[in-house]
Amino acid sequence: MEQGGPVSDRPRGIPEHTERESDAAELPIEGVRAFTAAAFTAAGMAPEDAETMAENFMWADLRGVDTHGVQRLTWYLRWFDKGMCSPTSQMEVIRELPALLQGDGHSGLGQLVATRFMQRLIPKAAEAGLCVGTLRNSNDWGCGGWYPHLAAQAGLACVATTTSVPNLAPYGSRTKMFGNNPIAFAFPRRDNPPILLDMALTPVALGKVLRAQAEGTTLPPEWGFKDRDGNATVDPHVAMSGIVPAIGGYKGTGLAMITNILAGVITGSAHTGAVDVGKRGQFFLVMDPGVVHPDGVDAYHEAIEDLVSQVRAAEVLPGESVFLPGEPEQKRLEARTASGVIPYPGSVIDGLKRTAEKFGLPFDLV
Repeated sequence: MEQGGPVSDRPRGIPEHTERESDAAELPIEGVRAFTAAAFTAAGMAPEDAETMAENFMWADLRGVDTHGVQRLTWYLRWFDKGMCSPTSQMEVIRELPALLQGDGHSGLGQLVATRFMQRLIPKAAEAGLCVGTLRNSNDWGCGGWYPHLAAQAGLACVATTTSVPNLAPYGSRTKMFGNNPIAFAFPRRDNPPILLDMALTPVALGKVLRAQAEGTTLPPEWGFKDRDGNATVDPHVAMSGIVPAIGGYKGTGLAMITNILAGVITGSAHTGAVDVGKRGQFFLVMDPGVVHPDGVDAYHEAIEDLVSQVRAAEVLPGESVFLPGEPEQKRLEARTASGVIPYPGSVIDGLKRTAEKFGLPFDLV
């Protein structure tokens, strides 16, 4: 038995999947965006807030991080139904200093309250040169790179992390205590998309394991999941109830502890085993590189482009490619935007159809 209840192959707040009925298909971008906003509005969100959720989902799906976009629509609607989260909750600023902003999400949807928080934090950082932001009582924030991306659009650099429900055990144990807390960074460039790293503390985001459960597929052995006795497994159900691997072994679980301190302890939110739906914390550091760099913004941009040039000049191994962090996702975003469609697996399409039936919405995307 895990602390707090029986072992489960579903993280806290993630509903049981149903057997897939639909086939994979390419859906129109604007159609999915409009449907997502309509569904959240029908669930009780203000239209502006529903549009924010849809924009966040589509950014994730366009970049190919599609385990963190529309796939989560049915999750959040279930939270509303069960009273775990309110569609009308808003972020509240609870403390403000010249270089500090602290907020309370009041258990609202993470993408909404964290985006609203960033909309307050970015101008403060631009004015002060840098600003620390802490947000308590938030939720799953979806694709973590979204928040540094917002800062980079304003010419600012950003580091962000969040707590998440317990999935990782301290190294050498099987007791799940820490979340697979993502860390995201963005550094603006003068004439190009930012350098953007958004990484989980496991070899793959756990949303991909949940996707394998929904699609009835197995996991690649190289992902390194184990059952509760430490034996290798490719079964996604056994994997989620077993020992979830951290990158770098004890180094990865060490990072899980540190991010738990930053986003849970320091923010005054729930931490460690107490993290649950509506009880996540988030930590942000936003800075103006032109202020922080001792020689100003031009020197910063020259140094960034020098770094990029050196990476581009690296001797590439046979059959390999060298990319900047976030570059493959940016290329995918551009390609999907140009095509006007996004490929979705059948399990996600099933969720959209159920949502349409639930709210009496038309569904003509397939």
